[in-house]
Amino acid sequence: MKQIRAITSEKSIRTLVRSLFSIFAVLTFCVVMSGCITGYPDYSLPTDVRSRSAIGRSEFSDETSRDLIRQTRKLIELQTRDYLVGPDDVLAVSIFEWEMTEETKTLDARVAESGVVSLPVLGSLSVGGKTLQEIQKLIENTLAKRKIMPNPRVAIDVKEYRSKRIGVIGAVNAPGQYAIHQNVSTLMDILTLAGGPAPDAGRISYILRKKRGDVEPLRILVDMEDLFEHGKFELNAVLQGGDIVYVPRAPLIYVYGSVSDPGGFALSRSMRILEALALAGGLNKKAATGSCKLIRKQKAGGRNTVNLNVSRIERGKDPNLFIQEGDVLFVPESRTKTIFAAFGDLVRSIFTFSYSLSSD
Repeated sequence: MKQIRAITSEKSIRTLVRSLFSIFAVLTFCVVMSGCITGYPDYSLPTDVRSRSAIGRSEFSDETSRDLIRQTRKLIELQTRDYLVGPDDVLAVSIFEWEMTEETKTLDARVAESGVVSLPVLGSLSVGGKTLQEIQKLIENTLAKRKIMPNPRVAIDVKEYRSKRIGVIGAVNAPGQYAIHQNVSTLMDILTLAGGPAPDAGRISYILRKKRGDVEPLRILVDMEDLFEHGKFELNAVLQGGDIVYVPRAPLIYVYGSVSDPGGFALSRSMRILEALALAGGLNKKAATGSCKLIRKQKAGGRNTVNLNVSRIERGKDPNLFIQEGDVLFVPESRTKTIFAAFGDLVRSIFTFSYSLSSD
């Protein structure tokens, strides 16, 4: 009985193998004929599309913003000059002769919005826009002129810096208002105070400046990747009190189709096609590498679709294009790979079943 069962199993396996080869031949013929009928399209990037600047890396700091940044850079020398007192600063005023006679000690005086500070005996003094040394001389001269003290000795210090505050909002680790201890600061210094950009921060930041006198409000756009990663310090704008730095969150790109982990991904820096595919876990075994598509919205409306051949990009024969905000990268399934994958699954299942029969 065992011999008969073994012979039967061998015949069944041979029959199955012949059937599988027949099916394989039919599938191969169908795939070949399908290719002959439809023709396999050429998905390499056209020469005219390769040269389009819209497909290249985005430059966020436009020329208008660059010109405004150059204008702010002219104020950088103020950073090393003596601090100019302003409204809301709190001054610590010490008059040594008064302390020696124990009439009073150090006084704390807040500078009013008008730039005036009020002191006992002396009354109101205009100190806004003056250095600490100038304020010291002003108080000493006033005391001597009014014959309150013949040879007064005065010391001035800033107890609380409040007049020059810069706001930092958006995708930073510690948003808030930051009072600077200098006349001006820089974008890099302020972002450092705010703990730096958050992990979900985008590539750009905005400097918002309120209207001052006859100067209209400003909005300056800065490419932070160029500034921080590429060392273009000419983009390190000089900030003044009242400025606001806004760091938006990174926009999204989308990768769909035959990839391991499709979805939306943050575009926090310059990114190319292959990097975007890597973020999505790479291509799966059914991916049609020669017929991928990059779909991009146009400013004037509508969409522009660029055919991509990932295999050629990987070999360096086609350019590894930069991804832009809102781009959709679609990787379709290959009909051929899908058919052969299904055939392989069928073969494995049949041989598994045949093995179970021969083991009985």
